Amino acid sequence: MDFLVLMKLSEEGVGETVEENRNILEKLIIPSIEELEKMEKKNMVRGGFFEGQRSAAFIFSVSSGEELDDILAALPISAVFGMESIPIESIGDALERDRKALESLRKA
Repeated sequence: MDFLVLMKLSEEGVGETVEENRNILEKLIIPSIEELEKMEKKNMVRGGFFEGQRSAAFIFSVSSGEELDDILAALPISAVFGMESIPIESIGDALERDRKALESLRKA
């Protein structure tokens, strides 16, 4: 099952001092990107960060919404990024759904 995941840096992700920003990068952001890179190599995720912005879009291929929730919650970045996930319907499934709807309309 595929999900579109949109991420946007929250205010908590921007430190007020150099030390705070170093800690955010060192303990939250870089470890998360490293984990995402491992998942990318396993074909679990594709996508990336928008250049010059503090947001990202990914497509995760997982077995369920619960698995996705567990993955996202385990990423340290979840402490400083707001995340939204949207299930993606395959093109084949959408075609099948719409053909059934058309057939119902023809019978009406």
